[in-house]
Amino acid sequence: MKNLLILHGSYGNPDKNWYKYLGEKAKKTGYIVHIPQLQSIDKLDLEKTYKFILEKGYINSDTTIVGHSSGATYILGILQRLPKQLIIKKAILVAGFVDANLTKKLFKEVPKVHYAKLFPKNWNWKKIKGNCDKFVIIYSNNDPYVQIRHAKTLHQKLSGKLVTVFNGSHFSVNTGGDRFKEFSQIIKYI
Repeated sequence: MKNLLILHGSYGNPDKNWYKYLGEKAKKTGYIVHIPQLQSIDKLDLEKTYKFILEKGYINSDTTIVGHSSGATYILGILQRLPKQLIIKKAILVAGFVDANLTKKLFKEVPKVHYAKLFPKNWNWKKIKGNCDKFVIIYSNNDPYVQIRHAKTLHQKLSGKLVTVFNGSHFSVNTGGDRFKEFSQIIKYI
């Protein structure tokens, strides 16, 4: 059975932004959908989130994971920790980032120290790629929080499809207004 896991970003929840919209669209095409409320939404913690996701049984070999912002970064950390025999179908990284060197505008809203436990000491790109069949990297040309270099790094390291959404801001209601209660451009990638 097709399985979709959607991970929200920091200070987020399943009802915010386009997550439920995407979940409803996916259900209509036969997906079982999980949009959990992640723990530690302010002081992000990869280890706690990984354990939570595995304990809940949200991941199997028929899984597509969509992550927004720090949710996309969580995907990378989860893939790096998965047993090598567990290979998921697809990872869709929306406004993802690979390190805590983000914009000053973001750090006015979310202190940089809140990202201290989000990243492993080193990324193992070979392991990450090995635990996922396909990657889609979605970024905006005018994201106020995440520089384009992050999308380019993800594209280089993961060899995934790189998708630019012009004037997509940070793909959130906070930065782009009510238009991000939906996100129709993402549907074709699940």
